[in-house]
This record gives sequence, C-alpha cells and structure tokens, in this order.
Amino acid sequence: MAKTKREQLEKLVADMQTMADEADTKGDFEAEDRQKMIAMMSDAKALKEEVTAEANLTGDMSNVTSFLANLAGKPHEKTASEKFSMTVGGLDMKPNGKTFGELFVESDQYKDFTKRYGGSDGIIKASTKGIQSSPFQPDTKALITGASATSGGAFVVNDRYGMVTDLTGERMLTVDDLVTKGTTTSDTIDYVRVTGKTNNAAPTAEATTAAAGAISGASPGPYTVAAGSGTKPESDLAFEVVSTTVKTIAHWMPMTKRAASDAGQVRTLVDSFLEYGLLEELEDQELNGTGTGENFEGINTAVVQAVGSAGTDIDAIVDAIRTVRVIGRRKPTAVVFHPNDWYSTGFLLAKDAQGNYLIGDPRASVDQLNQLWGLQVVVSEAQPENTALVGDFRWAVRWAREGTTITMSDSHADFFIRNLLAILAERRDAFGVLDIQAWCKVTAI
Repeated sequence: MAKTKREQLEKLVADMQTMADEADTKGDFEAEDRQKMIAMMSDAKALKEEVTAEANLTGDMSNVTSFLANLAGKPHEKTASEKFSMTVGGLDMKPNGKTFGELFVESDQYKDFTKRYGGSDGIIKASTKGIQSSPFQPDTKALITGASATSGGAFVVNDRYGMVTDLTGERMLTVDDLVTKGTTTSDTIDYVRVTGKTNNAAPTAEATTAAAGAISGASPGPYTVAAGSGTKPESDLAFEVVSTTVKTIAHWMPMTKRAASDAGQVRTLVDSFLEYGLLEELEDQELNGTGTGENFEGINTAVVQAVGSAGTDIDAIVDAIRTVRVIGRRKPTAVVFHPNDWYSTGFLLAKDAQGNYLIGDPRASVDQLNQLWGLQVVVSEAQPENTALVGDFRWAVRWAREGTTITMSDSHADFFIRNLLAILAERRDAFGVLDIQAWCKVTAI
C-alpha cells in the first residue's frame, strides 16, 4: 500500500534523525552526509507544503498544524505563568532549546574528558587515577538556540530533550526574573543607594526685595535665617554609597567514574540537581541574604518600611502599595508570598458571607490566580511566612561575574582510592538594593 504524504514525511524525518545521531556519534558531519541531509530537508519541505495544501482543501488544517508542530518538536503554547517560570536565571528550558546539562555533555571539555580518560568504549576504568576535567562555562547565547543544524534543523525532534526528573522536589523560581540584570568584570561593586526622598517643590512668588532673609538668635547662637522673598523651597535626596563584593555560590556531589562516562546521567544530574540547586540558593540570597560574610544583602534585609495587617490581609497589601507609591515614589511591580500565606483563607481562599471566593476561583487559570491589585503574585518558599513583600523589583540589581561552571575531579578526600569523582557546580554574582523605599513589607498576615 502506498504511503500517505504524512507517512512519507514522518519516515523522512525519522531517517534524518537517525542520520544526525550517527553524525553526533562519529563527532563529525562529512561533506557527503551534509549534502544528503540538505537534499532530505528539501524533500521534507516539499512534503510539508503538500500536506498543508491537502489540509486546506479538506478543512482539516487544525489537525495538520498540530501534527506539524509535534513533528518539528515544538512545545505547546505556554501560558504566561509557564513562560515566566521556564526562563529562570536566563536558562531557556524549551524542548527545541538546550538545557545546561545538554550543553555540558556536548562541550569540548566533556568530550576531551571522556576521550582522555575513557577507553575505546568511552568508559572510564576504575584504575584510572588523577582525573581532572577542564572547567566548563557556556556562552549564555547558546542557552537559547534552537535545534542544531546538524540535526536537520527545525524539522527534527531532538531525542536529547532534557529529562523531566525531579530529584530534589523543585520549587518554582521566579524572584530572579523580577530584578534588574547586569554584568561586572570586577570583584567589587560600588553603587549609590537612595535612602530617602523629600519633594518640597511648590509655586514660588517673585522676589519683592533684594534684601537677604533676617537673621535671628542670640550670641553665640544658634542662629536662624528666615527665607527672603522669592526664595525657592529646597528638596532633599538622601543617599549612601554601598560597596559589595562578588559572592560565590557552589555545591558538589559524588558520582562514579562509570556514571561520568554516561552523558545521559551527567546531563540529568547537572540539569535536575546541580544547576537547579544554584538557582534555588540564588533566590534565597536575593530575598534573605544577611549581608554578612559571603551572603548577599537581600531585599528583606535591606528594606525597613513595613505596614501591619490592619483590617484584612487583602487591605494590608493596598496599604503597602500606597506606602511604596507615596513615600518611595515608585510603582510596585510584584508582591511575593510564602505558599502557606497565599494559598490561605487570608488571600486565595478568602470568601464573602455567602461563601463566594473573593480572589480565588476553582475554575480560573493559573494566570488569573497570580494577580492581586494589578500586581504579579510570586509564590516562593524563600519568602518568610506571615510576611508579604510588595515593591518595585527593578530597583534590585544582580550583577553576573561568572555564569555556572562545571568541573569534575577525583582530587577530593579519599575519592582517588575509592574510584569516585566529585562534580562541582558554582557561579559568581553580586547583588544590590538601590532604593530601600521601593519596597514595603506587610507583617502579621
């Protein structure tokens, strides 16, 4: 039986995938293979156009659109909330992109590591000693690239898609998406922090005399100088110069030499544990760092403005918004809650006398449930319980000194004689709160 256009296209894409995998295994894409791949891609494009044309005639376009999207390995259209949480720390976790772990196992450093210490089968033997990989740090731009050209472009479903493996019980990370991002090439950063603002601007009458204001007070003082006619009012901007240093966030975990030879296992550990662990601690530091030792000065530590929970908890959020607008003269962008506070009778489960939900709705989308008084609601386990944080998060800056670096070695403790390796992940950043009046805490919620 002759194959349909769809079946031909599926078969062609599968052949392209096999060819790409073989090229990846060999580590090279020969000229003959490249020309063959180009021809196959041309055929795939023609088949795609024929499938689309047939669908337009039969009125079956919606099914074909879904079919082509799946064939190309495209993710389903994300909601705003999903997009928000999938770009944490600048990492693109889309199926057609590459995760940090995938970039690591495809890097020259990892290939050199397995080639140098592995045998003909690529497996690192237990007898191999003195192992040390070169540090790996990717170009940030590579984290948001699409499918590799050597894998057939957008038509090929990448079978190296990151495993959905939850090793540690991951929480949603979103606070870092709110703050301003910067870079630095120094280990120390000096920045100006605004600590107070007084705006006395007012209409001022024209001077009626050249005489200075009268001086009053007895010797030896103090003396008071009265404003002369036409004197303009003085406003005040209080600030301080703050110096902060770049901090290192790091952790490691043990693994066997055989596991280090398995790119799939290494990639999973990097994506699901090492890289994620750094981002989780980064969020903790941005919110709650004490400012001492090797800790950031977090927003909750720097900010002193606070309001109590007068009336209802929902009313208190408005009071905090007012405080930021009037005293801080900033426009709040988000409010951060601990899950135990947001998913409670004080907020999402609040009801009126008739039992109707005031904010939450069991039928609502996630996006609808993450809005309060027009602010983005960020639910984070890093935020202390019973305290919400309202503010303009653009006035906090994270300066990236070095992105995540991965290194493997047997030079740790007794790992040399136990045939174990340590895989280390670390990053270096600095953090600063530029305006302490841009936030207001809501206590006792």
